[in-house]
Amino acid sequence: MTTYRDISPLIGAVNPRETLQTQELDVRILAASDGAQYDDSNIQPVSIPESHVQLDVCFDDDDECLNPDPEVRDRHDSWELTSTDSIGHGDNALQSLEEYQQFAGLQETSLIQAVVFLEDAFKYRSINHKVDEICLRLYRQYHSTAVQVFRVAVIFTLHILAFFEYPSSLSLSSDVRLRQERVDVPCWLTSTIELLCLLLLLADNVTRFFLLGRRNFFKLKWDMASIIIVVISIIDWMVSVGMGCAEPVRFRRILRPFFILQNSSLMKKIVNCLRMTMPEVFSVLIMLAMHLYIFTLLGMLLFPTPPQRPQSANSTNTVPDNATMGVISDNRNEGRKYFGTLLDSFMSLLVLLTTANNPDVTMPAYSHNRLSSLFFIVFLIIGLYCFMNMLTAVIYNQFRGYFLNSMQSSLNRRRLGVRAAFEVLRRKRGNLHPDNRIEVRTEVGKQVVKAVVEKIFVPVYIRHALLEELDKYPESSFCAKDFQQLFTLLDMEKKPAREVEVRWFVNPLLWRLQRIFVHRMFAYFGIFVAFLNVIVISVELATQYDQSFYDSHSDLRAFNFSFAIYYLVEQVLKIWAMGWRRYVFDKGNVFDGVITLALVGGEMFSAITFGVPFFEKHEVSSINTLWNVLRIINILIMVRLLRIIPHLKSMRIISSVLLDLVRNMKSFAGVLIVIYYAFAILGMEIFSDKITVDKITNTSNVTYACGTYRQLMYWANNFDDFAAAIVVLWHIMVVNNWNVFLEAFGEATSPWSYLFFVAWWLISVIIVLNLFTALIMENFIMKWDRSQQIRNTNGDFDQPMVLNSVHDMFRGLLEEPAENDLLRQLSDHQYLVLER
Repeated sequence: MTTYRDISPLIGAVNPRETLQTQELDVRILAASDGAQYDDSNIQPVSIPESHVQLDVCFDDDDECLNPDPEVRDRHDSWELTSTDSIGHGDNALQSLEEYQQFAGLQETSLIQAVVFLEDAFKYRSINHKVDEICLRLYRQYHSTAVQVFRVAVIFTLHILAFFEYPSSLSLSSDVRLRQERVDVPCWLTSTIELLCLLLLLADNVTRFFLLGRRNFFKLKWDMASIIIVVISIIDWMVSVGMGCAEPVRFRRILRPFFILQNSSLMKKIVNCLRMTMPEVFSVLIMLAMHLYIFTLLGMLLFPTPPQRPQSANSTNTVPDNATMGVISDNRNEGRKYFGTLLDSFMSLLVLLTTANNPDVTMPAYSHNRLSSLFFIVFLIIGLYCFMNMLTAVIYNQFRGYFLNSMQSSLNRRRLGVRAAFEVLRRKRGNLHPDNRIEVRTEVGKQVVKAVVEKIFVPVYIRHALLEELDKYPESSFCAKDFQQLFTLLDMEKKPAREVEVRWFVNPLLWRLQRIFVHRMFAYFGIFVAFLNVIVISVELATQYDQSFYDSHSDLRAFNFSFAIYYLVEQVLKIWAMGWRRYVFDKGNVFDGVITLALVGGEMFSAITFGVPFFEKHEVSSINTLWNVLRIINILIMVRLLRIIPHLKSMRIISSVLLDLVRNMKSFAGVLIVIYYAFAILGMEIFSDKITVDKITNTSNVTYACGTYRQLMYWANNFDDFAAAIVVLWHIMVVNNWNVFLEAFGEATSPWSYLFFVAWWLISVIIVLNLFTALIMENFIMKWDRSQQIRNTNGDFDQPMVLNSVHDMFRGLLEEPAENDLLRQLSDHQYLVLER
């Protein structure tokens, strides 16, 4: 056996291009990060004392190695070996020896750092936080599932208080005419819960401050705003308690939704997208406002209010004939009702832009002169079909551009986290060449990577995929490129499970029957039967509705009973032919089976209670029970027709887009909830108790004008409590009859109230819902392009339906970050010190 002196402790202190000469062997160090070699023709030898620690290098045919100095084991930059006294001999000795080499010199802190960095990469989190062992353990606990769920529960509790705080929403109706007694929750109870939530959120911010460090924390605007809002909320809470919960305005309630945004990275991206979109949207809104203002002036000029002639004392009132009176009335109604003032004219056309008062606003003038309709038609063509669609296009373009950049930043954070994990695990390893040269490589041992993978918190399917790739990897260590390539598996989405194979019968007759019931034509025939069942229901309801629901032996009940028997037989044959495992693998079969069981159960209950429809009639004791049972059965039959969706290729794409929306709805719905919450609280502060029966109706016997708040009986639509405010905002977002709310609250307060409702319409309808439309468009375009590629390549449209997140939608357009950029960002890390 040949022994060589240790050179690795000197790699950081001696120029790696110099020749290090010991008493026993002259070797050359070729410094390289990933195996690259350098020209060493001009390197001069230097003398190294014998006191340096030994590195024991074993050839493949050696069975033993000497023990290194124990002091070397504690160094971060050494790659050490051990003796065979502790690992044995033969192939097992070589394997154990290799494993010890890979872990030698690694401290537990380095392993924890790598685990945390990889978890940061998976969650697209920044790695700019403290990296000492204590902080890392606290950091992992802070981002654990239990803590995340607890944080969400605290935020949810804080926001749900709005339903119980004064004025409470705990009443059966919000109708101002009824004024039902509310269930009032004591102020001390809601205030105590609120304070507890605020203190927990304050502790959350303090923990983040400790983990990130002062400099990193102050760089994050969301975190800075969060701690400021918590402090302001606590101060406002103290004022509220000091005044006995009788303060006129509670500012902290309108600030609560910030915590919802701050807790979701995707919500913050959406808000930033809205903020970046505003300049372009604002330019279109200015053009739209100019369009509205010009037509406002034109409307006042085209439909003026006729002047009122003063009547003398001796004049007598004359009543014109019916025709003349109608013309005068129409002229004056248009000008007086819709274009009487500049504000009335502007608001009438703004509401018309949403079609909420169309054609009501046009009818007085149109009844007098049909050419007046051209004014409103031109206005709607320019405003509704040009400017409003232009707004959608601008928002979609900005959405796509911003989210593409944002997803690129997320990808960069993921790659940076993976590279940081490599850097804290990497070690310099010397490979001995036949010409007595040692090539120094920077790499991470395979067993080290495996140990880290087993500790990170990632979905099970990703961990299994990583371990499978590790087993297939032919080398014993990873260079930076291979390490980064391995952890691209963090990008993978959960693949659909492999289809369970049908177990075919050996008997030829049974095999033929099995093929019939497994074939897709049998499924198509079942769809045809279900479609025929719906047609029968439609015909029966159209021709004899009363008899169908109130006669226990009606034709509809007999048809449905027969179809239910077929559905049951169909499912039994499918289970027999496919086998249970293959049957439940297809979610469409599970859907069919559940609906069929519910349908058969309903028919059995109907048969037991009212008799089989083909036999003698029984006296029906409860018509309502019969009516309800038949309704449920018919609803289940119609729901069962949804099984057609997976079998229609175009509908499959649409349903896939809808499922993606459900998956991504959480963040977009969160933004909408934030807007609803803030405007509901603001509306309560402005309009609470403004709508009253006495104020709206000065006398008890009044004939209300058609189409007004009072005539339409909108008394339950008010801002007297939080739940009622949410409903009012929903009605306005739908924009149907929202002019009724404008008039009612404007009359109850002042015309300045229009600003509140117009602002809500702009933010909720024009911006947020258009942003949601942009998400639908981008998702559908991506799905459609992918389906066309599949059909053009192999003509196979029967691909499994894969759900996509927002990151998946843009992943094909992203670029991998350059290695130099990653290393530069790592060098700027405040707490991470890497030896190069």
